[in-house]
Amino acid sequence: MISDTLTHDQLLFLEENYRLATEFSSDDLSISSGDLLKQAKMERYIDRLTSMLNSPNSLVTASQFSKRYAFLLTAPFFSSVTLFSRILDASPGNCRVQPDSQYGLMRPSLYLHNTNTRETSINWKQELYIGLEIIFRDHITPVWDRISTLTSVPSPILWENTAVYFFWLYETNFHDHTELASSERIKEDFQMILEAPAECFGLNENPLKKYKHPRQTLLKSEPPVRVRKTCCLYYEVNPERVFCKNCPRCLSGYTKDSKPTD
Repeated sequence: MISDTLTHDQLLFLEENYRLATEFSSDDLSISSGDLLKQAKMERYIDRLTSMLNSPNSLVTASQFSKRYAFLLTAPFFSSVTLFSRILDASPGNCRVQPDSQYGLMRPSLYLHNTNTRETSINWKQELYIGLEIIFRDHITPVWDRISTLTSVPSPILWENTAVYFFWLYETNFHDHTELASSERIKEDFQMILEAPAECFGLNENPLKKYKHPRQTLLKSEPPVRVRKTCCLYYEVNPERVFCKNCPRCLSGYTKDSKPTD
């Protein structure tokens, strides 16, 4: 059931760490998540991003957009879940992508029309699954379906882009905030989500779990990395043609940055 909204301090934390916007922007580069499910509006948005990114085609643009979008949704949602024990309303009608005041759409932010949260104290697992259905089954899955149909970008690329950020949050980032949640809590939530039924995603399988495999030590990678199954095509928009360090196209691990590219 609906509980209180996030506190001022919690909103500030999400704004500073996970790109949650606290002020509505009427900038014409903004778009509601609901509009991303409409073919004509999604097409116009991808065309605009293609030009901004100097992308060679809409397929590459779609992959780069999905990385930004996956972060915008998963970072505030799952940090709220695990660090605050609250479940945000991540429904399409409540979400809006806004350009950053400094970086524009190259580093967008997410605005929530309301910051209501679900009460989780009675049945945490059940409430978590309801939240997963809202963010995945009702939101990310249909957006990925729409963009895949529109641009022909393979769905596995979109879902691995999503999984990379999800793993980064639970395996790395959240452990920098153990004053808010214990390492045990972080691990428990991570495993619970990886074991969530396919129905939570509106798919035939949990699309995050299949990308969870052991890390490898590569020629130029220290510490070990989890090599992707798909290439996100980042090198196509990088002026230096640099591959991500976990790219399957470049198993030598050639890269400059250990953080997931966005």
